[in-house]
Amino acid sequence: MLFSCLCAERLKDPIKFRTDMYLLKRTFKSIAETKFKTGIIRNLLIITTFAMLFTAINISNFTIRSFEPKINFMEKKTYRLLSGISFTSVLFVFIAAPAMIFSCSTTHSVREIRASREPYGYVPYVPKVKVPVTRDDAMTRYLFMQSQSKRPNIELPCMEGRDKGQAVIAEQVTHVSPEAMIRSAPKANKAINLSEVQHLNEVVVTARSRFIPEQNGRVNVDFVVRMPKELLSTNFRVTMSPKLLYNDSIVPLKPLVIKGQEFAARQKQSYKDYGDYVNSIVDEAHYDSVFVDYKGVKDDIAFQQNFYYNQYHREWSRQADFEEWKTGKQNAEALIVAKQTGFDKKLYYENVRKAREKAMKEVAKGKDTTGFFAKYMKNVPKPDDLKKGRNIVEQKDDYRIGFYKEYSGRAKEQVMRDWAMGRDTVGAYARYMKNFDKDLKTLMLEGEDLTGIPERFRDIYREGRAMNQIKNQYLTDRDSMEIVRSRYKFEDIALNEMKKERREEKRRELIVFPYEEDARLDTVIQTDRDFFYHYRQVYPVTPGIGRLRLTMHTKIDAVDRSSFIPPQSDTLSYFISSLSQLADSTLVSKTTTIHRDVYNSMVIYPEFLAGKFSFNINYRDNKEQTDKVLDAYRTFAGEGKLLMDSVVIRVSTALSGPYDDNVELSRKRANALKEYFVKSLGGNKADAAMVFKTRYSGEDWNTMARLIVKRTDISNKSEVLDMLTQAENPDRCEEKIKKNYPADFKIIQDSIYPLLNKAEIVFNMTRPGMVDEITVNTEVRPDYAKALRFLQDREYWKALDILQAYSDYNTALCLVCMGYNAKALELLNDLRQTGNTEYLRAVLSIRAGNDEEAIPHLLKACELDPTKAYRASLDPEIAGLVRKYNLQDRLDANKPGAPAQD
Repeated sequence: MLFSCLCAERLKDPIKFRTDMYLLKRTFKSIAETKFKTGIIRNLLIITTFAMLFTAINISNFTIRSFEPKINFMEKKTYRLLSGISFTSVLFVFIAAPAMIFSCSTTHSVREIRASREPYGYVPYVPKVKVPVTRDDAMTRYLFMQSQSKRPNIELPCMEGRDKGQAVIAEQVTHVSPEAMIRSAPKANKAINLSEVQHLNEVVVTARSRFIPEQNGRVNVDFVVRMPKELLSTNFRVTMSPKLLYNDSIVPLKPLVIKGQEFAARQKQSYKDYGDYVNSIVDEAHYDSVFVDYKGVKDDIAFQQNFYYNQYHREWSRQADFEEWKTGKQNAEALIVAKQTGFDKKLYYENVRKAREKAMKEVAKGKDTTGFFAKYMKNVPKPDDLKKGRNIVEQKDDYRIGFYKEYSGRAKEQVMRDWAMGRDTVGAYARYMKNFDKDLKTLMLEGEDLTGIPERFRDIYREGRAMNQIKNQYLTDRDSMEIVRSRYKFEDIALNEMKKERREEKRRELIVFPYEEDARLDTVIQTDRDFFYHYRQVYPVTPGIGRLRLTMHTKIDAVDRSSFIPPQSDTLSYFISSLSQLADSTLVSKTTTIHRDVYNSMVIYPEFLAGKFSFNINYRDNKEQTDKVLDAYRTFAGEGKLLMDSVVIRVSTALSGPYDDNVELSRKRANALKEYFVKSLGGNKADAAMVFKTRYSGEDWNTMARLIVKRTDISNKSEVLDMLTQAENPDRCEEKIKKNYPADFKIIQDSIYPLLNKAEIVFNMTRPGMVDEITVNTEVRPDYAKALRFLQDREYWKALDILQAYSDYNTALCLVCMGYNAKALELLNDLRQTGNTEYLRAVLSIRAGNDEEAIPHLLKACELDPTKAYRASLDPEIAGLVRKYNLQDRLDANKPGAPAQD
């Protein structure tokens, strides 16, 4: 409206109007090119410009009109208000102000304007995220108000006095390998002598310490974890983390995790939610089956197929119509030609007849008619000439088609040349082909008019196209792929890719409390009672560790992600005891008893042919067996410097063959062995023959019975042994066993009979120059004292490297500590009976599962050494035996100061 008022004022003066329009144009162009942060400033500037322009224009109107002559009193006048400001300008300001306010209220920001100029007019929607404000208390609030007496704690596993309704969960786990820890140098503290534990009774029964036995380099650390019910809730998870402390090392044990029902359900639901989120992510390989608009694909394929068909149908129908039209045209032309041909021939022959008649008349008149016929027929066309002309016209179709192909080829070549020279080739082929009709008309058809050919058939006529030259298009696999690619649900794919990229972030968001890994206990509990757990940990200890300490840290998490850390638990102390503390330090000085008479024995298994006594040294391993005897003889007589009094060869046989024959056979075999040994030693054969003596026993039934007892694969062992002990006739007994128990007899014959064909060699020797039968020597051994230190520090392998040269009690003790029970028992059998040896025998009997044999050894040990009654409670095997058979009263009777038994 304002712009129209301006135009109305200036139309009276075109020059001023053009000036004002130019000024207005420049002003708005400057404003449009200026970048403002907000639309308000831009709109305000536009309105101000309008006001200034209108004010200037009206002032100029007033000035000009004040000098113009007043011709018409009806002429529109301009009134000055307030120093030259026109009423129109003031009116404009009042009208523009509300418009400015409304414009400012609806003005878009620069960002929105730029977004509106994006392709397709898409303006991204920026959602507003509500800022949450949490006003509820944390679920763990009341834990901060609890007394410190209500805290998770650890206690020694003494459950006397507890209510029967309190649940205690017990479990034992053994470490396969010790943890790698950095240890500081051990302090020079005095080691605790557990042999004198009777003076530390008050320490043993304290609530925060205990002695724990070491066995095979391990100790059993057990304690009870107690969680008050006041700290439990169905919405809580409590994580209790015990830690072993020694020196400067901290060894974390596997934590205990207990949960309320609601917390466990929430934790399970979080994993389900994350699983649903992961399952909602579509793998890229399945995009074609999930994110494709198959209805749109089907429509696109149908559209393209219909399009190709319509293209083909249009050309096919046009070609069919052309050929039908052409056939009709040719039929009509053929009819015309046929009629024309008949007419031409008729006319020709009528002229021939007339020429002949006229010639005959001329002859009749006596005139010369030479050449008259040719002259008369000169202007009459001949039928053959007409046929030739028609053939030429028919050849024009073929020629025209060839000419079109040549012309089209040249046009294509020209287009390629233009393209190679960088020219614009858009529409070039069509331009070059425009001259075809003109050239065809002037050059080939000699003025033939194409107007007789219908418009829709002219291009077919020019090309000479046939029906089989129409090419159809069809939908290819590539076309289908392109259609599918254009029909992807790209918004859904973008959302799916976003889910894939935010997978880990979503995991952290949904799974606030992941499942605990490598926990000793992870369970859901009832929260209306105190929780107890009997924690047992078999832990490997290294040399030099005399005490372990145990503490525990606890953390409580709630489902609302609040947490609470209770005060730290009490610290338990474990003093390590070991069988190595039973080491006998009196053995540092060795007392050796030397006997004048010495003997040694060995068993060999020489091989003879069945029923034969001739000894062949090259038969099987006879040489290896006899070399053992010869080597021992030379060692005793040479390096040992012992006088060989006699070598007794005792030969026995298996039960194969008659009993009496086997007795004689064993005698002959013993003599054969003696002859070989005497011959092999050389020297004075008479003296050697006097040294070697033979004994023979025939069939060795005692050895066979002893070997049968050790077998586990003989089904009728007791029956066979009864038959052997009650046999009156050996040969009949063997036949009876073979008949009654053929399977057992085969085992005996294959496995035991070969061990009965043996020779026991006994060396009887004397130390030369020794008058007394027994001599006692005392020897101080510094290395032995070092071995004892290693043993007491539980460095068993270092101790054994030294003690293996000494077959005494401390060596047996080291083997017991290392778990080599059979070898230790073998050594103890050769030692005199003491309180220490009997105590170790009791331990070994328990480990062998023979409690009945262990009890007498233990009682005998306490009888010989009363302090062993105090020791019994520190060793797990002995303590278990005492509890199992109620032996404590019998052990107390042997304690020093105990009243005498009636």
